[in-house]
Amino acid sequence: MPTVSSVIEHLKGYQPDEHIAVAIWCEEDVLGRAEERDMTITKEQAQSIIDQMDANQDAELGITWDTIDAGLDELPSKPVTKR
Repeated sequence: MPTVSSVIEHLKGYQPDEHIAVAIWCEEDVLGRAEERDMTITKEQAQSIIDQMDANQDAELGITWDTIDAGLDELPSKPVTKR
């Protein structure tokens, strides 16, 4: 599971003035998206989606809101939908 501290450690291998592109997605993005879709999920479910996004990211497709939506749709136990 990637964490901020593990990313910081990884970045130590780069020159400070080297140009890079970085996109950061976090639990709050997943939790917020679930809320927008009237879904209630746990922090652990959000972390699981983030882990899957990181493990399966595709350089041609990138990570988008659709990626998060797919993760929400594929949760092993379906999130509770607000009524």
